Amino acid sequence: MTSSLLAHAQAFPDFTPTITPIEEHDGILVKREDAWARGGASGAKARALFTVASGSQGIVSAGARISPQLERAALVAHALGIPARLHTGWGKVTPETSVAVSAGAELFRHRPGRLSVIRARYRADAERYEPLGWACVPFGMEHPTYLQQVSEQASRLPWVRRIIVPVGSGMTLAAILRGLNASANPSPVLGVRVGGDPTRTLNWYAPGWEDRATLVDAQDSFDTAVGNMLGDLRLDPHYEAKTLPFLQEGDLLWAVGIRASALT
Repeated sequence: MTSSLLAHAQAFPDFTPTITPIEEHDGILVKREDAWARGGASGAKARALFTVASGSQGIVSAGARISPQLERAALVAHALGIPARLHTGWGKVTPETSVAVSAGAELFRHRPGRLSVIRARYRADAERYEPLGWACVPFGMEHPTYLQQVSEQASRLPWVRRIIVPVGSGMTLAAILRGLNASANPSPVLGVRVGGDPTRTLNWYAPGWEDRATLVDAQDSFDTAVGNMLGDLRLDPHYEAKTLPFLQEGDLLWAVGIRASALT
């Protein structure tokens, strides 16, 4: 991935509504959190990163080599004119790591590349830099700002037959459930698991989640990019696109965001 992709991402028009829209695509309602965009970074997680990092001295974050959190954190830092220190695993270059480096981030590749190692290296860096005024955002966006912003968006959803959510770390699903409970919205939720086991996160941030949500496994592994078009809407090929086999008439798809490296 080259700097031309970075230029393409940065040319993506800014759109920062207070409440992201709900649109219909191919007969399915879509909560367009992915439509929020600034500085080439899109989606709810970019919104939270901008909120947390505004006025800070830099960003410390972490993600797997194919995690969009790497490129989002780098693009946000680039837009704000601050440095970024990003932790990931050892291995071959990916589109996500290329965008991050092209945006000027300092990328630390750890061996072995297990998530436990990446998280430990991130925590050590955060302990050093947070007292210096840096914004520190953990792997999986496990941050109170993200939880609050997504919960607020979810509290404004209409009642629908079913809400479909891609589930990685579990933070998005936990926040949605909080928002639904706050607004007494009884809509059931189907979470399509695209990564590891999210139950630790769900138990901590949304206790009793089993009463509101059902988890099913995606048909393809996290590493696999799949066909990502819902009518004329392009979805993230590793996340939202894996909900496509489960969507039915009357459902509402929660679109978290699309990575910059999937925009071409």
